[in-house]
Amino acid sequence: MTVALRRICLMAMLIVVTAVGTARAQGDPAAQQKAYAAILATPDAAKRAQALELFIAYYPASPLMIGAHEQLMASWQAAHEPAKSDAAATKLLQIDPNNVRALANKVFVGRTRLATGDVSGLAGIVAMAERGLAVLPKWPKPDGVTDQDFARLKLQATAIFDSALGFAAQHAKDYAKARRYYLDSVTLAPDNLQDVYQLSVVQLEGTPLDPLGFWYAARAIALARESKSEQAATSIDHYARARYHAYHGSEEGWDALLSRVAAGQRVPPDKFATSISRALTTAEAAVQAVADHDPGTLSFADWEFILAQRDVSPANRDAAAKVWKAIGEKQKGGEARLKISVKVVTATADRITAAITDENQTTNTADLDIAMARPLAPLPSKGVRISIIGLLTDYQPKPFLFRMTQAELADESLPVAGGACAEPRPQMCTKEFRPACGLRRDGTRKTYGNACTACADADVQSQAAGACP
Repeated sequence: MTVALRRICLMAMLIVVTAVGTARAQGDPAAQQKAYAAILATPDAAKRAQALELFIAYYPASPLMIGAHEQLMASWQAAHEPAKSDAAATKLLQIDPNNVRALANKVFVGRTRLATGDVSGLAGIVAMAERGLAVLPKWPKPDGVTDQDFARLKLQATAIFDSALGFAAQHAKDYAKARRYYLDSVTLAPDNLQDVYQLSVVQLEGTPLDPLGFWYAARAIALARESKSEQAATSIDHYARARYHAYHGSEEGWDALLSRVAAGQRVPPDKFATSISRALTTAEAAVQAVADHDPGTLSFADWEFILAQRDVSPANRDAAAKVWKAIGEKQKGGEARLKISVKVVTATADRITAAITDENQTTNTADLDIAMARPLAPLPSKGVRISIIGLLTDYQPKPFLFRMTQAELADESLPVAGGACAEPRPQMCTKEFRPACGLRRDGTRKTYGNACTACADADVQSQAAGACP
């Protein structure tokens, strides 16, 4: 038997006991009392409901009228006729607007409809749920109902009202408010799959995310499997597992959590939320890198990573300032230049764009703009890896780009300069010996002392590092 069906049956049982007790206490005329007692003794729920409708029509002014409507509502519930039960509740509220049983019935039926996606009557359901919670503390214990059963019925009604109000808050994306209502509902009805799952959703979708939602998601999966709803369990697992991975950085620990809850864990353990570590965001990782390391010891790629997050938060701005200060200290106020290994993206005589990080080198994305100290000849070819020496004088965070000035090729990178000879041709060349192979206009090749002397020859179209084969 489902939680919802058990709830309906309990309400129906209590309504029957209450109505009989009320009829006897009020000393109704014998004819009414006899007829009413005979109807309540009818074992078939549908026939009992039909007889109650006749009784209501025959005795419209009877003191038993409220009890008869409550019985009618409960009988149609027991007969699995929710629409007729809802209609009986509507009529009862016309007689007694604050009738807790009728309000609970209407809200319960409405909540079931909301779960299917039909929110057309949401405002009315909210109004009845709020009224139900308001009048519930004033509800006197009916005659014939034990203290234990009355307390149980009040808790059950409270859970129904909280569930509807939780849905309304969730629909409005007020996750904090929805969390409060769903938590009350689940505390009172811990086996209610619908509300246990929705509680997990509002906890995992809220800002900031509440890790306790992972436990309730695991509990919802266990409840779904207990009720043989494997499709629902799979759907919940897919959603919660993805949220867990995004929060934790991996699925490590998720299956163990499912096993613990499936084994009978019915309430979250103490300090559960702190037991799941949160993976740092990119911006947080940038701040943490500066907190854990001396900025001056970090790599160029690390510097770029931290500086790129500068505008995300005040903490990131502070971290970026520390990195930029460290770079300035390494350059001794402009007296010392830095050496960076890069991949050439584009090159002219006066400017090179290059990639520093492995990712940018793979995609040929420039993250360094280089202003040469003097015109470069010959030019480095696109895609070649070189070492450049210069001053980092500025940067932009998004898209990230270092700016370097007073730049020159490092000595070890001069031999790799290759490609078409630039115009105008060099007029003077140094005498260092770094062999270069010049490709002449007639198709022949000749080895020159260095790239400069190769391109100084007007018959050379291009040159490459190293002696000709």
